[in-house]
Amino acid sequence: MKPLKILDRYIVTELGGPFLFGLAAFTAMFVAGELLNIARLVSEEHANLWAAAKYFLYSLPETLILTFPMSMLLAVLLAVSRLSGDFEITAMRAGGTSLYRIAAPIVAVGLVASFVALFFQEYVVPGATAKANEILQSEIQVGGADVISNQVVSTVLPNGELQATYAFGFNPQTEELINTTLTLYRGSQLVSVLTAPRAKYHGLSWEFFDAQGYALQPVCCKISYYPELDVDIGADPSQLVERTKQPEQMSRFELHQLLTSGVKQTDVSRYNLLLVTYESKLARPFSVVVFTILAIPLAIRPGRSSSGAGFGISIAIVFAFYVATTICLAIGRQAPQLALAMAWLPDIAFFAVGIWRLSEAARV
Repeated sequence: MKPLKILDRYIVTELGGPFLFGLAAFTAMFVAGELLNIARLVSEEHANLWAAAKYFLYSLPETLILTFPMSMLLAVLLAVSRLSGDFEITAMRAGGTSLYRIAAPIVAVGLVASFVALFFQEYVVPGATAKANEILQSEIQVGGADVISNQVVSTVLPNGELQATYAFGFNPQTEELINTTLTLYRGSQLVSVLTAPRAKYHGLSWEFFDAQGYALQPVCCKISYYPELDVDIGADPSQLVERTKQPEQMSRFELHQLLTSGVKQTDVSRYNLLLVTYESKLARPFSVVVFTILAIPLAIRPGRSSSGAGFGISIAIVFAFYVATTICLAIGRQAPQLALAMAWLPDIAFFAVGIWRLSEAARV
């Protein structure tokens, strides 16, 4: 038992260096464009260099979630390829250790890495993304503030009039608008203004509390008071949140809240997008262990692969996986009853291929 524990530690240690190399290499590829954008903000928009650096650091976790599975794939390819090229795997198997037993600590690391990626996705990325957006609005872009501060929700009414809603702020937890002003235009003419200190979402509309209305047309300056008034402003809480946070930047908990209380069931397209994103966010971190299993048999071959060859194989596998994922999620969005199955199908398919290839390699 003790020799096997030593063997496990030896194999796991081999993964460390290649994993860090892969994490740095893949992350550099993904953030190159973001770095150019930040450089433009500093040079052209005269953004504060420290604010730009903070914005970049807080944006990084979202990228790391994407590069984590790729890094694990490259780490296994390079580490196992080295062990195979130096005939160490051959020696282990000659000593009575099966390929499955050799693969066990590698798969265990991949499984642990999957749970780490899931934790990172759910508890680190949403907060970091929110902080990045806050820095972008308050320190880099002039005039930024709350979720919908200085922004307008506009809706064309059935009679052709334009309804524009302004809000000082929005609390996504309580689904309340703060200091809201609703204006109504008929062509270029301002018809009426409605103000309310608070508005809360319920059902398919917003309930304005202690609202005051000012009619300007056809007779000016008629004032009305409404203790409670239902208004459809043309946006629900999820749409307001999505003004600064896209579904991919939210945690599954946030998405679940939107799916159960914030999304109009009549807005089928957006509801399906949130649903398929919600399901895929659970499946995606486990692509780490899937790539781990898939890489083991690919790395066991004569000769040692260079980091360049391993990098190339990693790119090819990742490309195939994400093409399959994109197709499946598109199907899930069109058929929401299949969203759960489509979210997991790429993982299951590539996992099956990995197990099959590993069993084939174990027979040799």
